[in-house]
Amino acid sequence: MRPGTIRILAAGALALACAIPMTAAADMAADEAAILDIWSSYSAARVAGDAETWLNLWDKEGIRMPPGVPAVDFATFAPGTPERFANAPASMEIKAEEVMILGDYAYSRGTFTVNNAVEGKFLTIFRRQEDGTWRIYRDAFNMNAK
Repeated sequence: MRPGTIRILAAGALALACAIPMTAAADMAADEAAILDIWSSYSAARVAGDAETWLNLWDKEGIRMPPGVPAVDFATFAPGTPERFANAPASMEIKAEEVMILGDYAYSRGTFTVNNAVEGKFLTIFRRQEDGTWRIYRDAFNMNAK
Protein backbone atom coordinates (compact mmCIF):
# COMPACT_ATOMS: atom_id res chain seq x y z
CA MET A 1 0.00 0.00 0.00
CA ARG A 2 1.20 3.48 -0.74
CA PRO A 3 2.03 5.78 2.20
CA GLY A 4 -0.67 8.29 1.14
CA THR A 5 -3.33 5.56 1.18
CA ILE A 6 -2.24 4.41 4.63
CA ARG A 7 -2.48 7.98 5.96
CA ILE A 8 -5.97 8.39 4.50
CA LEU A 9 -7.14 5.09 6.02
CA ALA A 10 -5.57 5.96 9.37
CA ALA A 11 -7.22 9.40 9.38
CA GLY A 12 -10.58 7.81 8.52
CA ALA A 13 -10.23 5.25 11.30
CA LEU A 14 -9.30 7.97 13.78
CA ALA A 15 -12.29 10.10 12.75
CA LEU A 16 -14.62 7.12 13.13
CA ALA A 17 -13.16 6.23 16.54
CA CYS A 18 -13.68 9.79 17.73
CA ALA A 19 -17.25 9.98 16.42
CA ILE A 20 -18.47 6.79 18.09
CA PRO A 21 -18.02 7.99 21.71
CA MET A 22 -19.66 11.34 20.88
CA THR A 23 -22.65 9.54 19.36
CA ALA A 24 -22.83 7.19 22.34
CA ALA A 25 -22.68 10.13 24.76
CA ALA A 26 -25.44 11.93 22.85
CA ASP A 27 -27.57 8.77 22.85
CA MET A 28 -27.01 8.31 26.60
CA ALA A 29 -28.02 11.92 27.25
CA ALA A 30 -31.18 11.42 25.18
CA ASP A 31 -31.92 8.17 27.04
CA GLU A 32 -31.44 9.87 30.40
CA ALA A 33 -33.74 12.72 29.35
CA ALA A 34 -36.38 10.18 28.25
CA ILE A 35 -36.24 8.47 31.64
CA LEU A 36 -36.52 11.79 33.46
CA ASP A 37 -39.55 12.54 31.27
CA ILE A 38 -41.10 9.27 32.44
CA TRP A 39 -40.82 10.48 36.04
CA SER A 40 -42.53 13.75 35.10
CA SER A 41 -45.32 11.86 33.34
CA TYR A 42 -45.56 9.41 36.24
CA SER A 43 -46.14 12.07 38.90
CA ALA A 44 -48.45 14.16 36.67
CA ALA A 45 -50.58 11.13 35.82
CA ARG A 46 -50.76 10.07 39.45
CA VAL A 47 -51.90 13.52 40.64
CA ALA A 48 -54.40 13.78 37.75
CA GLY A 49 -55.77 10.32 38.53
CA ASP A 50 -54.91 9.36 34.94
CA ALA A 51 -54.53 5.59 35.16
CA GLU A 52 -54.29 5.12 31.38
CA THR A 53 -51.25 7.41 31.02
CA TRP A 54 -49.62 5.87 34.08
CA LEU A 55 -50.13 2.32 32.80
CA ASN A 56 -48.63 3.31 29.42
CA LEU A 57 -45.35 4.06 31.24
CA TRP A 58 -45.02 0.38 32.09
CA ASP A 59 -43.48 -2.53 30.19
CA LYS A 60 -46.12 -5.24 29.74
CA GLU A 61 -43.78 -7.57 31.66
CA GLY A 62 -43.32 -5.02 34.43
CA ILE A 63 -43.31 -5.89 38.12
CA ARG A 64 -44.14 -3.57 41.04
CA MET A 65 -42.56 -4.25 44.42
CA PRO A 66 -44.44 -2.07 46.90
CA PRO A 67 -43.60 -2.12 50.61
CA GLY A 68 -45.17 -4.71 52.87
CA VAL A 69 -46.85 -6.82 50.18
CA PRO A 70 -45.73 -9.39 47.59
CA ALA A 71 -44.47 -8.27 44.18
CA VAL A 72 -47.15 -8.05 41.52
CA ASP A 73 -46.89 -8.26 37.73
CA PHE A 74 -48.42 -5.87 35.19
CA ALA A 75 -51.22 -8.26 34.17
CA THR A 76 -52.31 -8.44 37.80
CA PHE A 77 -52.04 -4.77 38.85
CA ALA A 78 -53.22 -3.12 35.62
CA PRO A 79 -56.94 -4.05 35.81
CA GLY A 80 -57.50 -2.50 39.27
CA THR A 81 -55.45 0.65 38.62
CA PRO A 82 -58.31 2.95 37.52
CA GLU A 83 -60.15 2.28 40.78
CA ARG A 84 -56.99 2.88 42.84
CA PHE A 85 -56.37 6.15 40.97
CA ALA A 86 -59.82 7.49 41.91
CA ASN A 87 -58.31 8.79 45.16
CA ALA A 88 -55.43 10.78 43.64
CA PRO A 89 -52.90 12.61 45.82
CA ALA A 90 -52.88 16.41 45.76
CA SER A 91 -49.17 16.46 44.92
CA MET A 92 -46.30 14.15 44.06
CA GLU A 93 -42.67 15.05 43.49
CA ILE A 94 -40.12 12.56 42.18
CA LYS A 95 -36.42 13.41 42.33
CA ALA A 96 -34.18 11.10 40.33
CA GLU A 97 -30.78 11.31 42.02
CA GLU A 98 -29.18 8.82 39.67
CA VAL A 99 -29.89 7.49 36.17
CA MET A 100 -27.59 4.87 34.69
CA ILE A 101 -28.01 3.59 31.13
CA LEU A 102 -26.79 0.02 30.56
CA GLY A 103 -27.57 -0.88 26.95
CA ASP A 104 -31.26 -1.76 26.65
CA TYR A 105 -31.75 -1.50 30.41
CA ALA A 106 -31.37 1.44 32.74
CA TYR A 107 -31.95 2.16 36.37
CA SER A 108 -32.98 5.21 38.29
CA ARG A 109 -32.63 5.79 42.02
CA GLY A 110 -34.08 8.65 43.97
CA THR A 111 -36.67 10.00 46.37
CA PHE A 112 -40.30 10.98 46.26
CA THR A 113 -42.72 13.07 48.30
CA VAL A 114 -46.51 12.67 48.22
CA ASN A 115 -48.84 15.39 49.53
CA ASN A 116 -45.83 17.23 50.96
CA ALA A 117 -45.85 14.70 53.81
CA VAL A 118 -45.10 11.11 52.83
CA GLU A 119 -41.47 10.68 51.85
CA GLY A 120 -39.79 7.64 50.41
CA LYS A 121 -37.19 6.26 48.06
CA PHE A 122 -37.16 4.13 44.94
CA LEU A 123 -34.98 1.99 42.71
CA THR A 124 -36.51 1.40 39.29
CA ILE A 125 -35.29 -0.58 36.29
CA PHE A 126 -36.34 0.47 32.80
CA ARG A 127 -36.28 -1.60 29.62
CA ARG A 128 -35.92 -0.18 26.12
CA GLN A 129 -38.81 -1.19 23.88
CA GLU A 130 -38.54 -2.30 20.26
CA ASP A 131 -39.49 1.22 19.13
CA GLY A 132 -36.61 2.71 21.18
CA THR A 133 -38.76 4.15 23.96
CA TRP A 134 -38.25 3.29 27.61
CA ARG A 135 -40.79 1.68 29.95
CA ILE A 136 -40.76 0.81 33.64
CA TYR A 137 -39.72 -2.84 33.95
CA ARG A 138 -39.18 -3.29 37.71
CA ASP A 139 -40.14 -0.81 40.42
CA ALA A 140 -39.23 -1.11 44.11
CA PHE A 141 -40.04 1.64 46.59
CA ASN A 142 -40.69 2.24 50.25
CA MET A 143 -41.56 5.04 52.61
CA ASN A 144 -39.19 6.64 55.08
CA ALA A 145 -39.99 6.01 58.73
CA LYS A 146 -41.23 8.96 60.76
